[in-house]
Amino acid sequence: MMFTLFLTMSANAQMMQGDVSIDPYIGVPNWANAILFKEYNGSATSVSNYKVLGGSLSYGGRVEYMASEKVGVGADVNYEVSGYGYSFQDYAYDATGTALQDANGNYIYTNYDREYTSKKLRAMFRLNYHFVKEGKIDMYTGFAAGYKSTKRETVTAPTNPNFIDANMTKALIPVTARIAVGAKMYFTNNIGAHIELGLGGGGLLQFGISAKF
Repeated sequence: MMFTLFLTMSANAQMMQGDVSIDPYIGVPNWANAILFKEYNGSATSVSNYKVLGGSLSYGGRVEYMASEKVGVGADVNYEVSGYGYSFQDYAYDATGTALQDANGNYIYTNYDREYTSKKLRAMFRLNYHFVKEGKIDMYTGFAAGYKSTKRETVTAPTNPNFIDANMTKALIPVTARIAVGAKMYFTNNIGAHIELGLGGGGLLQFGISAKF
């Protein structure tokens, strides 16, 4: 009876192996930062000291359960921070928003610094189709869709009644989606690496480690 129980447990373990995989990853590029840099750096003569905030990477992870030999279902969550900052010169204003003038009637100028940041958190349901599963190579195509949370903040220093600083805690479009193709290569039966190329829902290229259980 003990021998039979041992064989049954071993068989079940073999069947379960690979049913669940966890894939933490880094994504590049940070699309928002890339677009902001292209739009503002060197293209607007009224600003100076332009800088990109938040870096060029996004971070996330996926978990997948193999519902069948070819089809997997799971979740994909990632986070990124993007933004920009710059300096500019404009009139100095009093508390009522009136431009200040010197004794000769000339407008007084002052320097301002402005920063904009956007923090995005995406949580998506994911469906993968594994079209190649041979040895330690696993290739798939996937589609994900879900919710996007965004927090935006604009800060100007010194404060100015004519420059409106705003905080927005809702995404303009609170929905996100991704279509992708990727591959996993396992170094052992359970540990490997993965790489994915996709559009939407995070970085164009995502890569990291892969662990299956």
